[in-house]
Amino acid sequence: MKSVLTLSALTFVFLFSSAITARAASAPSRGLDSLVQVLGTMDDPAAQADVLRGIADAMKGRRQAPMPAGWRPLYAKLQHSADPQVRKLAVDLALVFGDSDAVAELKRLAQDSKAPAADRLAAIEALAGAHENTLGPILISLLDNADMRDAAIRDLAAYSENATASAILDRYSTLSEAERRDALATLCARGAWGSALLDAVEAGKIPRGDISALTIRQLSTLNDPAVNDRLKKAYGSVRAHGKDKAALIATYKKTFTPDMLAGANLSHGRLVFSKTCGVCHTLYDAGGKLGPNLTGSQRANLDYILEKVTDPSAVVPKEDYMTVIQTTDGRTLTGIVVQDTEKSLTLRDATQETVLPKGEIKSRRSSPTSMMPEGLLEAMSTADARDLIGYLQSSAQVPMGKE
Repeated sequence: MKSVLTLSALTFVFLFSSAITARAASAPSRGLDSLVQVLGTMDDPAAQADVLRGIADAMKGRRQAPMPAGWRPLYAKLQHSADPQVRKLAVDLALVFGDSDAVAELKRLAQDSKAPAADRLAAIEALAGAHENTLGPILISLLDNADMRDAAIRDLAAYSENATASAILDRYSTLSEAERRDALATLCARGAWGSALLDAVEAGKIPRGDISALTIRQLSTLNDPAVNDRLKKAYGSVRAHGKDKAALIATYKKTFTPDMLAGANLSHGRLVFSKTCGVCHTLYDAGGKLGPNLTGSQRANLDYILEKVTDPSAVVPKEDYMTVIQTTDGRTLTGIVVQDTEKSLTLRDATQETVLPKGEIKSRRSSPTSMMPEGLLEAMSTADARDLIGYLQSSAQVPMGKE
């Protein structure tokens, strides 16, 4: 049956939805019941999507909410929509409403090897977004699937499965560069996993060079004395003493003379960049989005490079302060806050954005400290540091070097 809503009637529905959204956090039940009834009479996908989006906005930052009356038949109808956005919005809300049928179907789809990869990934992300508590073992089972692996690695950080660290570390040598970055970020989320990561580095299972300055920073925020002691022994202090910075810069300027930098291997410098700075920063067409894009900076100036690398926390805009979150389920998340609302906080790290309901935050601390630790050049060989600086000063992109 075609929708016969007039423009004025549709406007009323949208205004009604907005009113419900405004009070959803305090008394959503009766308003949502009525809105679900209205949605049941609508057939226009664009209108359905708008109303569903309004409900989703009201529910943002909530893992669970009471299921409104009439939801199950409405969900069945929406799942047959020709509009993929309507289907996705309906799935996300079904999980918030604790729809067991939706959970079972998504779990089945996530594990269906014959289903399209895009559908399986959407199912995984929906379940992870709802923090479905039985998802952890499924994610571990998907680590050997090339299409599912990266999503599984990222989402495992939210689940305290005992087997996670060994499952990831056993497969580390087969992972792509992007998957390795996500693997390291996940392993830095919990103290026991961080210890297992350092065990693997010491045993040669993970190349020492894969442990970037960002990874060291993330491990240090775990506040685990044993982890911090091992970091200091393996990599030196995470922060250098302020009084030593001027002397350190002067030493570097004597070492990295124009003649020396003229012999830099720029392709190898790009490889070094991808493992260190490129985790957070973009230069030319490649790199992460956590830190500033370096393409338009004063890179030709050696003093500028040395000051930024040696003392990254000297000038940090307030919006870029490092924030460390301890969650009620035992995770440690480190990143930059990109949105802070009454109900949720969105934290961006080098690999993704995480939306946390305020009720799941055990503690939160921030400081005018850069996500980038000091000591980046000290941890490198002179040749690697020369090639990195040469690449940073380059005026055009170069091919990526090989290991």
